Amino acid sequence: MTGTQTLLALIFTAALLLCNAFFVVAEYALVRSRRGRLEEMKAEGLRGAEAALRTMDDIAETISACQVGITMTSIGIGAVGEQTLAHLLEGPLGNVAGTAAAVVISVAVSYLLITSAHITVGELVPKLYAIGHAEKVLRTVAKPMRGFEVAVRPLSFVLTKASHGILRLLGQDPAELTGSVQTSGEIKMLIAESSEGGQLERSEAGMLAGVFHLHEQEARQVMTPIPSVTTVDVANTVGEALKLCVSSGHTRLLVIDGEDVDQVRGVVHSSMLTQRLLSDGADAPLTGLEKQAPLVPENKPLDDLLADLQHQRVTLAVVADEYGRTTGIVTVEDIVEEIVGEIDDETDPMGGPIRSLANGDFLVKGEFPMSDLLEHGIELPEEADDYTSIGGLVFSELGRRPHRGDTVTVNGHVLRVEAMKDNRIESVRVRPPSVNASANGSESSDD
Repeated sequence: MTGTQTLLALIFTAALLLCNAFFVVAEYALVRSRRGRLEEMKAEGLRGAEAALRTMDDIAETISACQVGITMTSIGIGAVGEQTLAHLLEGPLGNVAGTAAAVVISVAVSYLLITSAHITVGELVPKLYAIGHAEKVLRTVAKPMRGFEVAVRPLSFVLTKASHGILRLLGQDPAELTGSVQTSGEIKMLIAESSEGGQLERSEAGMLAGVFHLHEQEARQVMTPIPSVTTVDVANTVGEALKLCVSSGHTRLLVIDGEDVDQVRGVVHSSMLTQRLLSDGADAPLTGLEKQAPLVPENKPLDDLLADLQHQRVTLAVVADEYGRTTGIVTVEDIVEEIVGEIDDETDPMGGPIRSLANGDFLVKGEFPMSDLLEHGIELPEEADDYTSIGGLVFSELGRRPHRGDTVTVNGHVLRVEAMKDNRIESVRVRPPSVNASANGSESSDD
């Protein structure tokens, strides 16, 4: 091999390395680009955005062309580059180690050098660059890649059909493998990885995860229990109903027959009561103002319930158990809070359903869901069949009618009944194990 031939072979090898890098960068830019971002770029008039979108429309064919290009250039790099480098090294090595040893050493060294260059320049660098600048790269390479795809289309077609035939012989439908639909589990994993990698804020990741969490939550887990719901007898007057709104701080009342909460007539809003008051006076009957509220089972998934409420254009549903007994109500706000977190408005009590006290204790509303306690660092058993709230947990642990001051210990947490309303636990003081240990230590020191 003459000096000119060696130089041309080295130039050809370098060109093949660059071509390999081009196909790699095109492939990764194609699979990592976001259509929405490219459409924004097209609207902004950025060059290459329209061509990039057309390439994404034919993603399968373009990726096949990329694979053809990568394979062809890789084979060429190995065939030409290794032979040329080995020839260059044989002469100097032959003067030192002898002809036979020089051949072996030159082949091994040239193999390592070409492989290193191939992996670094032809694979890793373009791959990492494309991942970080996907849309920008795709706008640049879309047109030349399109031209190459057209040129090798016959070869790609034959190779694709052959691979599909082999897959069918193995009992696999190729269409199932080329689908781009992701499962909810895969999307959850993607959200978690994006949050850990810093691409998503923690609050954004929490909301996205909350959307998928809706299907796992049931109406009974977020409902307001019926003892905590403000009800009004349908036989009451408008004035009496408005007084209830003022005293309870609620803008909506559940309308029932007499004192039977299982006989729900509907829901009445304070605005409708005010209109009737202004037109007919405080003694006007309540009858006719109530609006029907859908009745849903306790085990209805929240995503289905939200869809039903939107379809029926109502903001509240009545929850019933398997025997038809009213167990509580669920509002749109209750469901949305499972996505965005607690929403405080002017009718919510100061401090919300859970408050951190100065001594490290927590004061928790009795109906606070067990599933939400972990967010506040309170590690208690998950909800069970016989309870879903912290009040229900205390009731279950006591095994009898609770009284103010009753105390139980669960997972090292000391739970004390702080307030009762009728037979219902209204609030619970929770002392975490760390606070409890500190308190016990202080008492021992005093002794």
